Amino acid sequence: MPRRKEPHPIAAKLGERLRALRQERGLTLVRLAVTSGVSKGNLSGIERGLVLVTIATLVRIARGLGLAPAHVITFPEDSPLDAPLEASPPPARR
Repeated sequence: MPRRKEPHPIAAKLGERLRALRQERGLTLVRLAVTSGVSKGNLSGIERGLVLVTIATLVRIARGLGLAPAHVITFPEDSPLDAPLEASPPPARR
């Protein structure tokens, strides 16, 4: 699929989420490329919203990040119910 010249709004939102998750884990594009099997160039385009990612590629990226694919496409800022889960510590064991 050819690259877009302008970011697609949904792809840009997903790209921002992927970049944030990658950076939270201290991963570079190169390291994520190695762990996910997705090229650095493709990852860069995805993060900038210039590439519409397939489900198969999304699963590979999620695995490279050590996450479930559903977590990657959950946008806490869009759902007030999900936001506290992102910020809260795990429950204490008894």
